[in-house]
Amino acid sequence: MNTRPRIPANARNLNACVIGSSGSGKTRFWLTPQLLQAHSSYVVVDPKGGTLDQCGRFLQREKYKVRVFNSIDFSKSMHYNPLAYIKTESDVLKFVTALIANTKGDGKEGDEFWTKAETLLYCALVAYIVFEGPEEERNMNTLVEMINSMEVREDDETFKNAVDYMFDGLERRSPQHFAVRQYKKYKLASGDVCSK
Repeated sequence: MNTRPRIPANARNLNACVIGSSGSGKTRFWLTPQLLQAHSSYVVVDPKGGTLDQCGRFLQREKYKVRVFNSIDFSKSMHYNPLAYIKTESDVLKFVTALIANTKGDGKEGDEFWTKAETLLYCALVAYIVFEGPEEERNMNTLVEMINSMEVREDDETFKNAVDYMFDGLERRSPQHFAVRQYKKYKLASGDVCSK
C-alpha cells in the first residue's frame, strides 16, 4: 500500500478507469472484488443501486462509514445543505453564481440583463436567509418559499408582497445590510422585470 516511489519523477496515481459495455462484468468482476478487499477509501457511482445492496453491509461491518447520495429517492439519501457553508458576502455571490450556472440548462445564453437581475434577487434572498433567518430555516426550501411568495401585480405598482415587507423591516433595522443593498438594486429594475 506504500505508493511513494523512491524517485518522485516515477510517481503514478493508482486510479483506475474501467470501460465496458452493459453486461461485460465491470461491477461483478472488477468493482465488487475491489470493494471486498476493504483496503482503501472508495467513491462509487452506482446508478442502479445494486452495489450498495451487495457490499454496503459488509463495508459497515469492516468499520467503513457508508454515505449515500440518492437523487432518485431522497428518503434513502444523505442530505446536503449548501447554505450551511455560507459565512461571508463573497460566499453568497459564489453560491448564487454556481446555482445559476448549474440551473440554466443547455439552451443558448439569454440576455445578460435578466441574468444580472436574477443574480441580484438570489443574492438578496440568500443573504437574508443566511444572515437573518433562524438556523432551522437556513436551507433551500426557505429560498424556494420566498421566491414563490413574491407575488407581483402589474396593474398596481405600489403593491407589496411578503418579501418586500421583510426587506422593509430589515432596512429599518440595518440600512446598509448586504441583503438590503442587493434587494434595492433588484427593485430598481422596472416592474416588468419583477413580474417575469
